[in-house]
Amino acid sequence: MTTKKYQHIKTYHNDIALKLAHKMFGLEHLHYGYFDSTTPPLLENINKAQNTYVEKLLEVIPNSVKTILDVGCGTGGVAKKLVDKGYDVTCIAPDPYLVEKTLENTSGKVKTYTDLYENIEDFAPESFDLILMSESCQYIKPDPGWEQNKKILKKGGYYLVADFFRIRPIDNPTMSKAGQPLEDFLGRAEKANFKLLKKIDITPNVAPTMDIYQEILNVRLFPLLVAANEYIIRSLPTIHKIFSFFLKKKVSFLVERYKTQNAENWVKYKGYYIFLFQKGS
Repeated sequence: MTTKKYQHIKTYHNDIALKLAHKMFGLEHLHYGYFDSTTPPLLENINKAQNTYVEKLLEVIPNSVKTILDVGCGTGGVAKKLVDKGYDVTCIAPDPYLVEKTLENTSGKVKTYTDLYENIEDFAPESFDLILMSESCQYIKPDPGWEQNKKILKKGGYYLVADFFRIRPIDNPTMSKAGQPLEDFLGRAEKANFKLLKKIDITPNVAPTMDIYQEILNVRLFPLLVAANEYIIRSLPTIHKIFSFFLKKKVSFLVERYKTQNAENWVKYKGYYIFLFQKGS
């Protein structure tokens, strides 16, 4: 079953970059990798590290869980693993491209919704044993998001989150401010009557992903853009002048921003955690 209610008109910059990475490098998943002693943080190991990340995430799912809502399902990589393990999976994302990839990667074995999680009204109360948010929690508006969690989880159901959070104020103007404030997130969970069962800090294992993304951008993508710009200057000077007027400052800002998004800077402001909560009575 596929339901569409929302078209993702203003796509997040991260979504665009991840789609590009999926097409250019054939990444199975659109999330960080988990690097350990057996997996050096190199571009050629990113798929292996992403699969390890999924394995670590799935290990946290309680044995009693049967029905799962995958919120922000990416291209369906995690959903496929869940289906293979026998779970009844429903996926939701606001981007039709990602929903289509999810259906393709799961061979149509999941129910899908193209909508914003906090807006959707199709789910009956107490529909799921577990809600999973793998790097999608940061996009959900906190108040309506927690209301949805309370509404559609069964009594004693679980809320599993894997994402990065801001652990201190960001005083670097070029550093991305993405991610919910950690203490605010945990405070809202307690206020919503969700008990924290597990808190797993995997920041050191996922942070190297930032260096790999920098390699992709600075060594591969940005030089390609420079070459394309040079071609347009020589072949289409009038078009180049028009585009330069509108895009020069924006491109310069993005180049400067992504120069700072390395692992060393990232861990100063962000922490990556796996949280398992249980809904109270």
